[in-house]
Amino acid sequence: MDFNLGVEKCLFFNPSVVRLFLSFIAVPLGLFCSCQSVSKRTVSPVPAAIPTRDLDLIDAALKKSPARLAVFQPDGVAAPLEADRSGVIVDLDRQRAYLYSNSQLVAATRIASGKRYYRSPTGDFRIGQKNRDHSSNLYGKLIHEESGEAQPGEIDTRDIEIPEGMVFQGAPMRHFMRFHTLEGKATAIGFHQGYVPGRPASHGCIRMPAHSASELFKIIPKGTPVFVYGIDYGKPARPLPEIQLATKSKPVKKKSDNPSRFPKKD
Repeated sequence: MDFNLGVEKCLFFNPSVVRLFLSFIAVPLGLFCSCQSVSKRTVSPVPAAIPTRDLDLIDAALKKSPARLAVFQPDGVAAPLEADRSGVIVDLDRQRAYLYSNSQLVAATRIASGKRYYRSPTGDFRIGQKNRDHSSNLYGKLIHEESGEAQPGEIDTRDIEIPEGMVFQGAPMRHFMRFHTLEGKATAIGFHQGYVPGRPASHGCIRMPAHSASELFKIIPKGTPVFVYGIDYGKPARPLPEIQLATKSKPVKKKSDNPSRFPKKD
């Protein structure tokens, strides 16, 4: 009895034995924890650089149906995406926007970004607000209160005071998704439905065709990252990272220095 108790004390309360025991369980426990942390990491929402093959696919699809959202992963647009696994790349120079999920191209659309003097800002943002029936509080028209007729031309409420007998009607910006900075501050720009003439034409927002704006509004949740690039049409200039993926090529036979089929005889 006493001998067994002594063995128990020797085994479990000897400091050197305790240290040895802890060292045996620390390694596998550490590996398990590290594996758990890796498994919980989110997959990169967008590729570090746009593959040129994606750009070729997008070109072909949008040339075929310029007014519609080009879908490359039907399952990806069947239900709302996960914000931390998705992202939108806005290519101002090509006037396109690309939706990615888990770094896989899901869909693309034509856009119209900020025109001269109203260039769309480049940078990293997040979707911070969504409003299906949003209207601008800056740009719009003046409407006669009595007749309901619109005064010709567009106005900027920052430049004029609303005359007596007139009311301001903000320009419609359906399916609006406002950009917030990564710090959470709301900006004055976002995605919305609008006229897309194939060139920059907005006051800074990213316009989309009606079909694209409607479909993307359904599946892009708040918190989704937005990466805006552009040199010619962006401010400040920020080039879009592109990459030409390597492809297997057949070995090229070296041409003989002598172009004739048979060597010349001396």
